[in-house]
Amino acid sequence: MEVGLQFIFQNTHPDMSDAEMMRKETEICLLAEEVGMDFVLLPEHHFDPNYSMMPDNMQWLSYLAGRTSRIKLGTGAIILPWHQNPTRIAEKIAMLQILLGDRFLLGFGRGLAREEYRAFGIDMGSSRERFDQAAEIVLDILETGIAEYETPYFKQSRTPVTPKPLHGYRDRPFLSVAMTPDSAMAAATIGGTMMSFVQLPWEQHHAAVEAWRKRFTELHPHKAPGAPVFSDFTFCHEDPKVAEQVARQYLSKYYLSVIRHYDFDGSHWGETQGYQAYQAGASMIQQVGLDAACEAFVQNQAWGTPEQIVEKWTKRAQMTGTLRPAMAVSYAGLPFELVQNSLRLIGKKVVPALHGV
Repeated sequence: MEVGLQFIFQNTHPDMSDAEMMRKETEICLLAEEVGMDFVLLPEHHFDPNYSMMPDNMQWLSYLAGRTSRIKLGTGAIILPWHQNPTRIAEKIAMLQILLGDRFLLGFGRGLAREEYRAFGIDMGSSRERFDQAAEIVLDILETGIAEYETPYFKQSRTPVTPKPLHGYRDRPFLSVAMTPDSAMAAATIGGTMMSFVQLPWEQHHAAVEAWRKRFTELHPHKAPGAPVFSDFTFCHEDPKVAEQVARQYLSKYYLSVIRHYDFDGSHWGETQGYQAYQAGASMIQQVGLDAACEAFVQNQAWGTPEQIVEKWTKRAQMTGTLRPAMAVSYAGLPFELVQNSLRLIGKKVVPALHGV
């Protein structure tokens, strides 16, 4: 397995400015390379520091390109419907290809937060069509070096993109967020490797991977689907009691921030085109209550001693095949000293073990 980090950029640290938090998160990324992690993924989120603030992950990647030498750096993900001009996305990707070469990991996503769509003035119900159109446009530009398209949402007269992209992705791996069956099929359609967050018992994630893999193979028989990327929230400590105490405290806080940011316990999902699959989860939270839903989330994550974390990922891989863990280690105001100690222990004992799985 390749083992990486998923960043969140959540500032719920007491009396810490956004600027200081961003600098400390940057230090965590540099430490990830130092301790032997294989990759990092950066989200895109706007307007809510209590959940996540990363308005331009490609800009941050450009900075990290000059501060690192080995670790792979990826967009986890570029939220395509929030960008009005796919040509600009392709230009930025071309720049990152030049700066990072094979260290650059491309990832697309559709976006989920109603408030982010509202702030951008974009109809959330149009997100699936916007994503599908923008993804094909960006992939075409990267393949040909030429931007020319006219769709219901995007229009560009013929123009060359400079600097010219080094390569396209029609026959190369890239990532696409797949949190629902619909998004998994969309990822397979464009030839993207599935990227998701662990939220459910692994058996349900396994079924989603199998459906994505089947569709991918049908549509792209000459392209390898790649190892799916799964992010979960972890804390590592040699003492299992300490690991559980810290994990429960901060994972619970994080889960509550997810519920709030995404309105996951709301009723609007069933009425929003392209997001109806989320209504079942929202209804479940309403039925069982936040405490039970929070406990289920905590139990589904991989945290504990190094041996416990390795065991959980090994069992997942035995069921599903090769995976790429993308561990979130900094979230919900977890003190950075604890984050650093957890990451160092993961690098020392978890990463070498999972490399052999």
